[in-house]
Amino acid sequence: MKEKNNLSKAFDELLHGKSDELEDGQHSTDSAPNFDPQPSAAQLASLSALAAPSVRQSPEATITADMVIRGTISSASNINVFGTVFGDISCENDMIVSGKIEGNISARSLQLLSGAITGDIEARSTVEIVQGSTVNGNIAAERIMVDSRVTGNLNATALVRLNANAVIDGNIKASSLAVQEGCQLKGNVDTHKTEEQVTS
Repeated sequence: MKEKNNLSKAFDELLHGKSDELEDGQHSTDSAPNFDPQPSAAQLASLSALAAPSVRQSPEATITADMVIRGTISSASNINVFGTVFGDISCENDMIVSGKIEGNISARSLQLLSGAITGDIEARSTVEIVQGSTVNGNIAAERIMVDSRVTGNLNATALVRLNANAVIDGNIKASSLAVQEGCQLKGNVDTHKTEEQVTS
């Protein structure tokens, strides 16, 4: 019997119901007596998926706890940082950090679960600093939620929320500010809405 590649086998299985080829090169249709020569939309979609490159980009990149990266990182995927990074990070999607970063960060959103970041953080959506973490740098995002220590300015286009364990040494600028009892703040606060926010 002749050797066939995976795409041919998949095509045969999809359209003929079996992948074995007879010696004379004709396909057996015993398992598909009602074979329709016009493939359905679902069959075409399956064929398109099979024809796509077999190497697909991973939905996320992980820097494990035993890794130390020195240099700039740029990724279109989500990034999980459990190790140490000395360098700037640019992420088009979301970041979760439980390690140490010394460098500036740009991402869609960032969640610092533990560990430390030394450098400025800029996010298009949300930045959350969970209890037990530290940030030494400025944070700019749409929404900023802090339940730990931050040394630097907070600049939010929408909301800054300071939970009970927040310790902020820096200025805050936001459209709205929510403060829980027990948080500490050393710096100026500006909660004036922009002219655009007032009229909308």
